[in-house]
Amino acid sequence: MELPSTMRSIWINCILNSIDHGYVKRVISRLKHWRGKGKQTVLNLSKYLFRFRDAVHYDKYRSMGLPIGSGEIESAHRYIPQKRLKIPGATWHPDTINPMQDYE
Repeated sequence: MELPSTMRSIWINCILNSIDHGYVKRVISRLKHWRGKGKQTVLNLSKYLFRFRDAVHYDKYRSMGLPIGSGEIESAHRYIPQKRLKIPGATWHPDTINPMQDYE
């Protein structure tokens, strides 16, 4: 079964909206049962979402005022850990470095 382009866009938006609102388990189940074209790609996506299911609670993170896009994190990564951990001649150990705050 191949969806027409318009229907495919609607289906993708529905999946993304469901993930965005905290229904990742439902999306994973729906993707696992996909029988149409691109079955392996959809199955790979379901495996990816299952693997990172604890990290896609975007509604929760937004309510906490946290960013959900990767741009801010990727940008910060260039500076914070690099400057802090890659000082020439410096060494570090997990016991001696300040841990990042856990928001769970």
